[in-house]
Amino acid sequence: MCTPAALRKMFGLVLVAALFLSGCVSKPAGKAAEPAPAEQPKPKLAMILPGTVQDADYNFVGYLALLELERQFGVTAKYQEQVPPADAERVARGFINDGYTIVAFHGGQYVTTVRKLAPMFPDVTFIAESSGPLPDLPSNVWNIGRKFYQGFYGLGALAALATKSNKIGVVVGIRLPDFVASINAIKQAVRELNPNAEVVYTFVGDQNDPVKARQAAEAQIGTGVDFIILIVNLGAYGVIEAAKETPVLLTTFYTDKANLAPNNFTTSLLLDFAVPYKKVLGQILAGTRGGYEEMRPGNGMALAAIQNVSPETASRVQLIFEQVASGAIQLPEITDEIRD
Repeated sequence: MCTPAALRKMFGLVLVAALFLSGCVSKPAGKAAEPAPAEQPKPKLAMILPGTVQDADYNFVGYLALLELERQFGVTAKYQEQVPPADAERVARGFINDGYTIVAFHGGQYVTTVRKLAPMFPDVTFIAESSGPLPDLPSNVWNIGRKFYQGFYGLGALAALATKSNKIGVVVGIRLPDFVASINAIKQAVRELNPNAEVVYTFVGDQNDPVKARQAAEAQIGTGVDFIILIVNLGAYGVIEAAKETPVLLTTFYTDKANLAPNNFTTSLLLDFAVPYKKVLGQILAGTRGGYEEMRPGNGMALAAIQNVSPETASRVQLIFEQVASGAIQLPEITDEIRD
């Protein structure tokens, strides 16, 4: 049985323990507990795209890259699609006002906007895409140089080896330096592998107009073209409609569209923008605010499985593509004019 004195003593011990646990009694002197580190806010990354992310093409692969960056780096990611160059500055300023410190422009048509905004917002890092190194970029700009022409050399080689009529067509949207260089690379491959073949090309003035692209393809087919290399986006669907009921072979780029015309497509030049974007974002988060990253065969560019040609042709073209990727084949980049 507990005596009153024992009860008082026990109550006192319980009270001291309760006060100690509640923080009312000082803890014994010693090393103070480390404060919990404050959670760092996630970097905020915005991407501006020229078209819809549902195009299964250029904008879609940019959107996939953004999702991969969000997953791997834990950034807060947002995008705005269908932004014409004239509206890009306004959209970018909106992202910056909302606290986005990294703004990526998915398209070579935005370089002028990047050059204008970067000096005005030195605390923001900008990512541009172009055909290669750009002179005098501000120090807070990363440039992804897309060497499309190196990949299109492989498509030109495929056309040169697969054509039976010795007439090869190229349907192009806008006259960008990337695409001028790509046509020159196609023509070089054809000269080297099939000097009897002729390359004809048509600029339709729009990457995303299926009607104009179809008309261009029909005109080329009418002159005897039996292999068409597509350098259009949504315009590809018009070329596919023109070729579907014919033996004309096709190639495209950005994504594999073989399922849309399985008897016509030979291959696609596949572009994985997550490859260069992950390298760039890793550098930005490590503190490097500007630089250059090249997208080329072997670094974000690959060929889809080659079909509808002989196994010998497929193997030879794959080898040529790998030689370009390794640097064993060196190609000039000619962006100013289309050479004969």
